[in-house]
Amino acid sequence: FFFQAEDGIRDYKVTGVQTCALPILQGHADSPLTPEGRRQAHAAARKLKGFHYVASSDLSRAADTAAIIAAELSLPLIAPQPALREIDVGPWQGLTRRDIDKRFPGYLENHMRPPGYESDESVFERVRFALITLADMNEADSGGRSDTAGLVVTHSGVIRVMRRVLGFPDQRNHRNLEGCWFSLSAEGKVSVEESINVLRNATISNTL
Repeated sequence: FFFQAEDGIRDYKVTGVQTCALPILQGHADSPLTPEGRRQAHAAARKLKGFHYVASSDLSRAADTAAIIAAELSLPLIAPQPALREIDVGPWQGLTRRDIDKRFPGYLENHMRPPGYESDESVFERVRFALITLADMNEADSGGRSDTAGLVVTHSGVIRVMRRVLGFPDQRNHRNLEGCWFSLSAEGKVSVEESINVLRNATISNTL
């Protein structure tokens, strides 16, 4: 289960950029959770069940959320995985949509990406490899069981790319504390299943 728990609950401060009212493309910027984000992570943990381990991206906003959930659920916490990071947005990191329109006119309107922006194929393959690695690690730790479920705390962009590559493009970003089930076959094939709002215990339409 891929769990998105970052938008609106983290501090974002890098050189020359301060937290602002407009959404900022974070990419690989490493911003921590706010106190509200920690509170929400604890609340989400109380709604989650049926998992055998917790894993995450190595970016603090995901790793901190994973640590809180693993502690709440008394589950093994796997070392943060760089391959589960958010999309590398290249020169757009730290920019708002308004900034991008000014510096890269026409790009957003025409669904173009600048040099250095990570491709969907690259994101999908690194995440798929991470899932295979996690499955192998957990199978070894669980005495050969292959039917275990892992909670992966990652990023909205990663979830959107995985769904898009698998034929389920989203009409909007995943909101805070929403997630999506993915399954991994013995042959390493990834498939997408239902999306869920964790706090509401509600299934979300696959078309979003």
